Amino acid sequence: MNNKKLLYTLLLGATLTSCAEVEICERDHPHQGDVNFTYTWNKPEDKPNRMGVLCYRVVGQWKQVAEVNTDDLTLRLIGETTITPENRPNENPDEGDNTGGDNTGVTEPTEPTEPTEPTEPTEPTEPTEPTEPSEPGTETTPSTPKIEFTPTVKIPRGYYKFATFPLDNPSIDYSELEQFMKNDAKDYPLQNVGLSYKVYDIKDPKLNKPLAWQDFNPYAKYIQPDVEPLYYDSTTVQKLYADRQTTFEFKPKILSQNIDINFNIVKNTDEVQFKVTEVWAEISGVPTYIKMNTGYLDITKTSKMLFKTDIKPSNPDDNGNDTNENKRIACHGNINVTGVVNVQRGYGETLADVRKKIYGPGIMQVVIYTEVYNPNTGHSFPQKWQGIINLYNTLNQAKLMKTTSDNKYVYRNGEHGAINISAEILLDGKTVGNIDKGGDALDRWIQTDSDINIDI
Repeated sequence: MNNKKLLYTLLLGATLTSCAEVEICERDHPHQGDVNFTYTWNKPEDKPNRMGVLCYRVVGQWKQVAEVNTDDLTLRLIGETTITPENRPNENPDEGDNTGGDNTGVTEPTEPTEPTEPTEPTEPTEPTEPTEPSEPGTETTPSTPKIEFTPTVKIPRGYYKFATFPLDNPSIDYSELEQFMKNDAKDYPLQNVGLSYKVYDIKDPKLNKPLAWQDFNPYAKYIQPDVEPLYYDSTTVQKLYADRQTTFEFKPKILSQNIDINFNIVKNTDEVQFKVTEVWAEISGVPTYIKMNTGYLDITKTSKMLFKTDIKPSNPDDNGNDTNENKRIACHGNINVTGVVNVQRGYGETLADVRKKIYGPGIMQVVIYTEVYNPNTGHSFPQKWQGIINLYNTLNQAKLMKTTSDNKYVYRNGEHGAINISAEILLDGKTVGNIDKGGDALDRWIQTDSDINIDI
């Protein structure tokens, strides 16, 4: 008898232990706790409409993504495969379905079927009120049931790390986060998960580029020039208790920098008269990959960005435009990026070797559009000039980024920065050159291309 009691006690204990550690529990089981999140913003007017929260239980692995409405802080669990907008169920039937097909309600005719045997007549039913006919083309296909936002959501108790990030940002690639949600942690650990900016080839029609650009620094692809800011914050490992509500606070930091870029063009019109109409630029060395567990930027994964500069002639016409007689133009660009990192020094390379590079991160290219006056015809014709510069010294002086001790990751040094290029572009209507101020500390412009009679 005592042996039977002992065996029963052992079996009962094993069952309770299994439920406590493995926790194969339904959502309304007492092992769940209620959770919600609050946000403190430095600039509330800039906050995204939606933020995602990665809920990752570090012991007895469990993971889920919550979507938070930043206006009223309601939230919902959105599942493992609905992180990106294109994977979401359509919540507004008036906007059609997400299949990308025709939504007119018209179906293809089907093959006729064999007639069936007649059935016994049934009792007539009470007539129902007639419904209003729908407008043609407004019928919709059934969609996935809508998941409502609520003040809290239930998740299993345990020790969690929470990380918040912008959700539905069209510039962000969420594929690694989706893979993390689908796979076991031992196969896809959190340390290997990051968010990255989507990149585009120069010929991709989705890239918002307004000009034909000849790329003399083709080491990487481009990110969009109008990317949205990327906010991020994470908690240390926190305990979530069962049968109680726990609120976790985020203070999201913007990972991107607002950077002013300034340089000058000096015109020599002694032999050729011309005026500058537009100046475009490209900056390389923009980190595109953000680690989910730390928020650090990966210095080994960088891209490029195209942007237009504002031009301010020192002696403009009445409309503020450049003139043939003007001698100097100040160029200013403003970009929002994660930062700009410098060209890297390879094994065995000297500092002089690094300064001569015009390939890789930390390189800027410009395209100068001009109208050159032809005294023989009395008319002007368009001409494009393209130059390139290694910003090695300029970026060192700008101090935009801080580097981790292993030199692999960087993080921004403040919300705002400036790249002030001391080297001035000397343009004489024939070549792009430099005004030589002497010394090795000056970055230098190099002409890469000129194109006569282009369409501007």
